[in-house]
Parts: sequence; structure tokens; C-alpha cells
Amino acid sequence: MARATLTRWTEEVAAGRINAILQLYAPDAILVPTLSNEIVVSEDGRRRYFEFFLSDGYPTCTVKSEQRRIDQKLGTITIGGIYSFRFPRSTGEEIVPARFLFTFEEFDAGWLITGHHSSRCV
Repeated sequence: MARATLTRWTEEVAAGRINAILQLYAPDAILVPTLSNEIVVSEDGRRRYFEFFLSDGYPTCTVKSEQRRIDQKLGTITIGGIYSFRFPRSTGEEIVPARFLFTFEEFDAGWLITGHHSSRCV
């Protein structure tokens, strides 16, 4: 289900597999990313963002807490929570805690991300 897609997303990010990450998004998905102020609405834009995001090491991503909402009428699932990225930067390890909100919709290819917002925790 959608939770499996979120788990796969964390695994693909940790492995630095950009093509596999991009396959988890619907073609028209909206990405409001953690480390950028640009709102991304295309695969090219998502690719550029993840190339930047992963440019100085592949982070592990640990989901610390989450809440789910299933919309039976629309057939969507929303998962929101807190996760933490641990980057092995060339300048030393960096930990970035962040809030997230993913929306998922079921397509022929399975549950895909249709919306993804992430922002650093203050």
C-alpha cells in the first residue's frame, strides 16, 4: 500500500538511486522539498532537486513518527510526520530533522506519490 511506497522512498534515497526515487512519483506530482524554496511540478525538476539533495552523500532517512489519513471518497492516502536525514557530508556528518506530508494515489503502477512537502524542523 502507500506505506510501502514511503518505505521504498526512504530506501531509495539512502541508496542514492535517483531514477528509482523518480519512479515513485506520479508524473504531475507536486514536490515542496526540504532543502530548496523551489516548488517542483515536473520529473525534470524532481531530478534536479534529488541530484542536488544527494550531491554530497546519500543520507539515511529515519521516520520518527507518523499519522495516516485515508480518504475513501477520493481514494487517496496522506501520511504526515517527522523524519530525520543523516548525511555523511564531506565536511562531517549532518543531521536534518524535518516534517513531511506525502499524499498517495493508486495507479496501474501501484501507489505513487502525488504530493510531497518537507521542511526542516526548527
